[in-house]
Amino acid sequence: MRIEKILLEPRIATQRLLLRPPSEVDRDAIVDEIDDGDVVRMLARVPFPYTREDALAFVKSARDSAARGTGVNLVITENDLAIGCIGLADLRRVNELGYWLGRVHWHQGLATEAATDFLEWCFDKLGIDVVRSGAFFDNPASLRVQLKLGFETVGTSHRPSLARGYAVEHIDTILTRARFAEATQ
Repeated sequence: MRIEKILLEPRIATQRLLLRPPSEVDRDAIVDEIDDGDVVRMLARVPFPYTREDALAFVKSARDSAARGTGVNLVITENDLAIGCIGLADLRRVNELGYWLGRVHWHQGLATEAATDFLEWCFDKLGIDVVRSGAFFDNPASLRVQLKLGFETVGTSHRPSLARGYAVEHIDTILTRARFAEATQ
């Protein structure tokens, strides 16, 4: 099956969540959750303030990257309401994992739950063997999620942060299919 077909309509049900492609109906919920300085400052490519137009551009970009087979971006929903996003960018080259949750959803295990099932789907359906990720140095919660999933720290770099307006130290991580299987069995 062509990768573009797989990427267009994935639906991944976890114990408490549903991960699905974003649509225009998610616009306001996405803005409500991400337009928060504490959330957006931990992300590299998200502007602040975050507007309805930004959310619509994200929905279009998610659809376009899936159609081209270059990425998969899903909303994390709880009770059919978008509470965050998760995705894999630069498929077949870098396979970079990114994710976020609105602040009221932190410290409930939801990021780990979403990332576990999403990565399982990626390894199974996309046939990839390695995923890269990381977090800004001042985001230990995201690094804890990654370590639970089997990611290993491989170095540091500096990444631009649109919300902060400057490059921030980034802790780079990597996950192999084998380490993920070990960590999640």
